[in-house]
Amino acid sequence: MMENQKLIFKALQNRQEKALEKIFALYWKRLYIYAYSFTGDHQVSEDLVQEIFISLWEKSATTQIHQIEAYLFRGVKYRAINFLKQEQRKVSAEDTLKSEPISEGPEEHMDYLESKELFLKTMDKLPNRCRKVFYLSRVQGYNNKEIAQEMDISIRTVETHISNALSLFRLHYKNCLQILVLIFFNS
Repeated sequence: MMENQKLIFKALQNRQEKALEKIFALYWKRLYIYAYSFTGDHQVSEDLVQEIFISLWEKSATTQIHQIEAYLFRGVKYRAINFLKQEQRKVSAEDTLKSEPISEGPEEHMDYLESKELFLKTMDKLPNRCRKVFYLSRVQGYNNKEIAQEMDISIRTVETHISNALSLFRLHYKNCLQILVLIFFNS
């Protein structure tokens, strides 16, 4: 690590915001372009870059980072890849729904009503904030950044609430993957 980078990182470890601002000014544009090369989406690219700077700030006090630039670019790359994987899973679930023939018989209607009831009961078991985050995400269609702004919480907290909610739903819907897909994509 160059001497200048060592000094900047030392200042960052000492929680000096000026150091983070300096690193941000040095790398933001290049990181954004790098993220955009993966995602092709301006807003997502900005979010990914913001997340990596938050991670740098949070981890700088406890983690020795030898090459700031490598840490930042590697972090953006992994976040972009994870984002693309999530998007692919959404597309796959939507394709599955489109390929399933939908019949409007009484049995299917009863199955839907039972599934919806189970969904609502499971929602009621979630803690209030978790329920609100999950509702905004899956029912209202808000993205994580919008939820974070709406509820005045971090994007990481939003992700944690969604993950916790999904874990509870998996537990209640063990053998009903198709029903889960219907609820999450037809709400």
